[in-house]
Amino acid sequence: MKQLTPVSIVAPGFFGLNTQESSVTVSSNYALVADNCTIDKYGRLGARKGWTMQTVSGSSVLAGQYVEGIFEHINADNTADILVAGNNKLFLQEPDKTLTDITPGSYTVSANNWKSATIFDHTLLVQKSQAPLIFTRESGAPVLHLESAHTAHGGPYTPSFGTSYPRDAIAAFGRFWVHDGDTVYWSTDIADSTFPAFAGGSSGTLNVASVLPKNVDTITALAVHNNFLIIFCERNIIIYSGADNPLGNFVLADVIAGVGCVARDSLQSTGGDLLFLSDTGIRSLGRLIQEKSLPMRDLTRNVRDDFLDVMNTEIILSGSLDKVRSVYSEDNAFYLISFPATLTTYCLDMRSPLEDGSARVTNWLNNKFSAFLRTRDRDVFLGKFDGVGVYSGYSDNGTSYRMSFFSNFIDMGNVTVKKILKRINVIAIGGNDQSFVIKSGYDYFGSTFSYPFVIDAGDISEYGIAEYGIAEYVAGVLVAKISSPAQGSGEVIQIGFEANVAGKELSVQRIDIFVKTGRIN
Repeated sequence: MKQLTPVSIVAPGFFGLNTQESSVTVSSNYALVADNCTIDKYGRLGARKGWTMQTVSGSSVLAGQYVEGIFEHINADNTADILVAGNNKLFLQEPDKTLTDITPGSYTVSANNWKSATIFDHTLLVQKSQAPLIFTRESGAPVLHLESAHTAHGGPYTPSFGTSYPRDAIAAFGRFWVHDGDTVYWSTDIADSTFPAFAGGSSGTLNVASVLPKNVDTITALAVHNNFLIIFCERNIIIYSGADNPLGNFVLADVIAGVGCVARDSLQSTGGDLLFLSDTGIRSLGRLIQEKSLPMRDLTRNVRDDFLDVMNTEIILSGSLDKVRSVYSEDNAFYLISFPATLTTYCLDMRSPLEDGSARVTNWLNNKFSAFLRTRDRDVFLGKFDGVGVYSGYSDNGTSYRMSFFSNFIDMGNVTVKKILKRINVIAIGGNDQSFVIKSGYDYFGSTFSYPFVIDAGDISEYGIAEYGIAEYVAGVLVAKISSPAQGSGEVIQIGFEANVAGKELSVQRIDIFVKTGRIN
């Protein structure tokens, strides 16, 4: 009688998704499916956290619409206000989490695609084809009015950008920076006046037509990195030094041609780098600068075709990439980018890149995130239907969600030999009292066998926390060994699992399969 042959997958899915390479030759640490997953700090594929609605009675003011913008305003006393955009209005989230409409009475909002920047307890709000607004507090009361009518700097004035209106804003070097697609405008420095103004003093402009050849590009986003002003266009990146004194020291430092940012709100600072959406996937500015003379690689290369399909579908459904949103979270060590129209969010683990320089990528399907905000307190806020959610817990506002993983196809070094699956063992961390289904498939046919379980306390004495590195987990999280006889046979085998995540964290440490080999086909 032939002996059982064990095949072990240690840290299954730890490398994230890989749908670009051959599903047979790719490492077993990759996943072909990794839905509603993240990669935890211990190197395990685990369930993402869920979200909890914090808005109270949002339906009464949002009228069945999604929140499409969330912004944080810092007051002079160091307290914070949360501003919310939705239903073509602007709201203040009160301490009791209700939303108060603060849209100026004579002001008609045309869209919810705002961008904000805060300096000296004043928040500037801009979007394409919309006159800019200023939010502040006067004598403790919230005030939102036209930026051109703001009197803190000495009285109303006509902004230098006229009626073209800026579509992006950042605060850097003690001043505001905006652009209208063609020209960058900077305000006066806070040393010049109580409130930075876009007229007079040290304010000024820069038209990128004077820099780029053939004058055929459009500015999409602005950022500051390592004391450089970074001007992202759709197909070029322009880098300036001396932005701390733009009238005296502004110098063109570099132009990176052939790659740019195609979605304003995809741009995020990770502290040591800038990430953004290009027309080929997610890019790193730091890597672009290092690899200018080499083939430029995107962080999403292992899911490139699928990622580009989602991008193209988003454009078809929404007409543009204007509603794409992103966030970087230090605490979770991920960069999220959401394509709301496709109900797809990609999660890039930022702890360490793979050997090829790409990120470990998972995706969250069938869940719409229409806005993001990382707060000063490092919470992640989410734009949801009728309100603002916070990324926390392990349910979607009290509802369970499905976590899925499927491995590559395993041929055990010989694709011509029939493999007869006899047993599957899974070491799971957490997930107590939650349903768990092991699955196996064969020969690319798409049909699977299912082996359902309910995870119980496991065998702590045999599978101790030290062995599996979970001493840091909260009390009550246990190690469960799930073991099941299996059936079916094929030349290649695929193993997976699905779980209903319902309030408990869950990750998978190891999968062991036991097979007998049959005749050569």
